[in-house]
Amino acid sequence: MSDTTEPEPRRVQLEAGRVDEIRLLASRLGGRPDPDEVPRLLADARTALVDLLADRDDLVRANAEAGAELSAWTGAI
Repeated sequence: MSDTTEPEPRRVQLEAGRVDEIRLLASRLGGRPDPDEVPRLLADARTALVDLLADRDDLVRANAEAGAELSAWTGAI
């Protein structure tokens, strides 16, 4: 049993549709939103940040694993 607290990697990139939603959200945040819309925009922005950070963490882990595998590669196929 391991006592590490690292989250289990998802191994799935954000879907293209989700990336498009985040890009649209970023453009909506750049203007002057209706004051009634601000709480929802902030909630959506927080969710987008969590999604992007989780995706980034997965990519960093995957790159580290690929680097380790490449460094151990002997050239044999």
